[in-house]
Amino acid sequence: MRVYIGAAAVIMTMIASPGSPLGRDRQRDAESLATVEQSWLAGEYDRSTLERILGDDFLHPVGTGVFLTKAQHIDFAVGHPPPPGRKERFDQLRSRIYGDVGIVTGIVVSIGAEGREDRTIFTDVFVRRHGQWQAVNAQENAVQPLPSR
Repeated sequence: MRVYIGAAAVIMTMIASPGSPLGRDRQRDAESLATVEQSWLAGEYDRSTLERILGDDFLHPVGTGVFLTKAQHIDFAVGHPPPPGRKERFDQLRSRIYGDVGIVTGIVVSIGAEGREDRTIFTDVFVRRHGQWQAVNAQENAVQPLPSR
């Protein structure tokens, strides 16, 4: 009986410890992911920002049927900066945490210098590695108006 109580105490301590995926604060993890997403949005054309945020195994499926690697994604982004005057913000941002995996969904609103608004819906998948969240997958689609009845 004493062995079982001791084992239960060890397991409960592991679950409650801050370093354990089960003992981490999910709200804090969600806030950390939101911060990473904001950094990504602010630096989406900056090589050093992308190098830091994207995992080495990052994949980005795009509408042309191609799976971009981390290097390909960074090269494309850096080589195709946005037009001058474009501003972007999140309309919605939702995080779900599953241990060391985080899934972030949201909508990015882009407004060009001429005032035209585009909306993109996305899902990003992150893995917590060495205490940092790294993106391992990203996918987005242009938001289309609902068809009229």
